[in-house]
Amino acid sequence: LIGKALLTVSLFIANLTADIFHAWVTQDLLPKLLPACVIVMDNATFHKQQDIQTAIANAGHTLEYLPSYSPMRIKS
Repeated sequence: LIGKALLTVSLFIANLTADIFHAWVTQDLLPKLLPACVIVMDNATFHKQQDIQTAIANAGHTLEYLPSYSPMRIKS
């Protein structure tokens, strides 16, 4: 999302792998971003691959991760 607009949407009919995610980031997401965006991801293992982090940084963007999920930290 940028503001209230979706930037890109993709549907994958397969298990998502680090290679597929890297291709999506570099070929679909990064070319559509405005300069100096902050990209927020969860803690999926393939989100933390060095090649993905490098591609995002080299494109001039900042990568942030959500805190790890822990049901014990959720306040009722």
